[in-house]
Amino acid sequence: MAEFKFSVGNPGTKKTYKIEKKESEAQAFFGMKVGQEFNGELLGLNGYKLKITGGSDYTGVPMRPEIDGSVKKKILLRTGDVGFQKRRYHNIPGTEGAKKKLKQTYPGERRRKSVRGNTISEDTIQINCKVISAGKETPEKLLGLEVKTEETPVEAKTE
Repeated sequence: MAEFKFSVGNPGTKKTYKIEKKESEAQAFFGMKVGQEFNGELLGLNGYKLKITGGSDYTGVPMRPEIDGSVKKKILLRTGDVGFQKRRYHNIPGTEGAKKKLKQTYPGERRRKSVRGNTISEDTIQINCKVISAGKETPEKLLGLEVKTEETPVEAKTE
């Protein structure tokens, strides 16, 4: 059984929380689409409202909101699109201990890259979300990430 990784970003505090759920617990997300809002209770964030902003499958292929379904397709991407890295490194052939050199992306260059559709399925591993409306308690407290600091008593001086 695969584990689903949720990355929940909170724009108010500028923190990201990572939550892992088993496939049996993540069944409620199957069929949801990028841009859809859901109740945070599904992830243990009671009182929060979250929005799906993206994700990736088991091979690291990103999800695109404009492709319907959960299929994997090759589409033509340009600089700045999700799934297109502006720069890439390659090995210089013919040298021992080949160094990596930056290969430039030219203006107007487009490449055909694999992307995944906007629907969450069994192939999806990582799901990115952001907080739309916050609850009464902090996410650290709800997820059990809050660090409890114990104060040590000051030792009395004996003279």
